[in-house]
Amino acid sequence: MKILILAVYSILIAGCSALNTSDKNVELLDNLSLKEKESKEYIKHYNNILTLETALKISVDRNLDLKVKIIEEEIAKLDKRIAFGNFLPKISLGYSYTMLNNKVMGEALDTGIPALPGFPAALEGRLLDKSFSLFNVNTQMPIFVPSTWFLYSARQKGENISVLTRELTEKMIKLQTIGEYYYILALESEREYLSKELASAQELNKNAKVALETESILKWEYEGTEQMVKMKEHALKQNERDLQNAKISLMNNLNLYPFLDIQLQKPSPFTENNISMEEAVYESLKNSDFIKIRDTAVDMNEDAVKIAVTNFLPKIVLTGGYINTSNEALADSDFFMGTLGGFFSIFNGFQNVNEYKKARKNQEIAFIRKEQEIMKVIFETVNAYNVLESSKEERDIASKNYIVNKGRFEQKKAEKEVGAIDNWEYIKALADYEQALSIKEKTEYKYQISLSSLNMLMGKSIFTKGEKIYEK
Repeated sequence: MKILILAVYSILIAGCSALNTSDKNVELLDNLSLKEKESKEYIKHYNNILTLETALKISVDRNLDLKVKIIEEEIAKLDKRIAFGNFLPKISLGYSYTMLNNKVMGEALDTGIPALPGFPAALEGRLLDKSFSLFNVNTQMPIFVPSTWFLYSARQKGENISVLTRELTEKMIKLQTIGEYYYILALESEREYLSKELASAQELNKNAKVALETESILKWEYEGTEQMVKMKEHALKQNERDLQNAKISLMNNLNLYPFLDIQLQKPSPFTENNISMEEAVYESLKNSDFIKIRDTAVDMNEDAVKIAVTNFLPKIVLTGGYINTSNEALADSDFFMGTLGGFFSIFNGFQNVNEYKKARKNQEIAFIRKEQEIMKVIFETVNAYNVLESSKEERDIASKNYIVNKGRFEQKKAEKEVGAIDNWEYIKALADYEQALSIKEKTEYKYQISLSSLNMLMGKSIFTKGEKIYEK
């Protein structure tokens, strides 16, 4: 019987779990459907066409990581306000009702009155009623509590770090958006090239079939053209897969429906930098948000050391308040009280000493982290500068290669029109021309991304103002 009950119980639990899972799946699909509808309405304002300026604006307005950083910045501001509250008086209300088993009596000792027959040797008086209430308004004001000063200073620096982190996150999101935007454009350019390559391969295969039927070529030569068609088809399908992944990544960065159908416009090139490597490194060290964050972290650790030192100092607090009691044993049921008190730690198991040592060690770590960040910024700036120079050289080479292949293609096109060359030679010239065009556009996109990366490291990341990109 017990086994049967357990079996029924297990089935019920499994059924409820399945029901809950089903409900969650339905809710998930509903949320996704709402996301799709909201995204389509949102993107409709841009006619389903995104410019780079628009993409940057949307990324700042909607990116979830940036929203988290904004909330963290607000929390840091609240932490600073909480720390400032330590300087203000604290007012509290209290009420209690006490019940005793009897009245509390007090005995007057050493009154000096000689004992008389029939009279008690000591006098007693009522101190507390059997039951009474107590109401008080209490105020506490710090007079000398140094730890509150340095705690507030640390919270101020924490707020500064949150602002720098939010600004850095915004720059990183913009840089990521630029990279994803140009990557999609590069894949689209490659798709055009691969589509024309496939068309050329199909045309070559068609001519090879005719040649095979007239026994102008061997069978393996025809099969080679078939294999070429399959290779081009695979390359085009892989490009479509990569393009889909790239668009989903961009939509995720913009916090839009992942399968949204949009078109991207080719942006105008960014302003080129005419700057030496030494100048780039100097600008990075001067403006780097990473170093500013580490600098502020060092200052915060200095405040932590000062807070640890204050544990060795006395703390003085002024306390006052109003008390009202129903205890009739007191001649006056209403009275005010005030206390100026302090305390000084003499020995607490070396906790203060160890807290100070710990704060000093954390300060050493902060200095090391700052030194590491400086070297990291130098390395990343030099690397970004070299990548920019390399991409610039690749762009120039690709541009010249495009001009050469364009001229060769125009010549082959004219030769084909007069019958001087066959289809194979013309198709090869066309393929070289299309490939040169695709490489030229890819190297241009790579250069723009490299330029944006270096600008970000130098504190001159791409910002948006209205519908125009400019350098800060």
